[in-house]
Amino acid sequence: MTQHRPGDTPDWLGWLPPRILVVDVETTGLGDRDRVVSFGAVALESRSLLDPRPALTCHHLIFDPQRASHPRAEAVHGYDDWLLRHQEPAAAHLGTLAGLLADTDLIVAHNAAFDLGFLNRELAAAGHPAVAGRAYCTMEAYRRRGEAGSASLDAVCRRVGVRRTTHRHGALEDAWLALRVYLWLQACPVAVARPVIGLPTNLRAAPPRPEGPLPPRASG
Repeated sequence: MTQHRPGDTPDWLGWLPPRILVVDVETTGLGDRDRVVSFGAVALESRSLLDPRPALTCHHLIFDPQRASHPRAEAVHGYDDWLLRHQEPAAAHLGTLAGLLADTDLIVAHNAAFDLGFLNRELAAAGHPAVAGRAYCTMEAYRRRGEAGSASLDAVCRRVGVRRTTHRHGALEDAWLALRVYLWLQACPVAVARPVIGLPTNLRAAPPRPEGPLPPRASG
């Protein structure tokens, strides 16, 4: 990590907003009727990047999307329908998430149109206004640099020199990866350490899975 003399303000810090929130969602699929399965966010106070250990605040939640995931989506996020149907619906947490998304100077995501589109759909369904803060898409910013090849999060992370710990896409880990990409795009030399990537904080244990096909979900 680059050392700074007391009172020094490096150029890159002047380019960063005071408070940054990096978000990621995992979903049941890509369609208009698909829902959010899990939410991850990493909040950063930019000035703490000058400290030996920058302060990160992590948020990691899982929801019952009230529909089954597409098999390809389930292969990405790794949560089966039996586990998900025993979780709380997203609506139980959207008031808190709306406040979190409003209490920041910049919202960052890799493919922000996707993540914020799904979040806004969930917020609207629960009667909350859409995300109104400034947003920054690391995927679009990477493409504007004229870099060759894929602009997927995994591909950009290889360029930056970081990677995920498993082949699964976890919302919290992907939010941290997007934070690393964002700081790299801003010429910030601080390599923010990976936070502890545990289970979602609101995860409920599911009872033993029944044999055979799962029973139908309750209507409504």
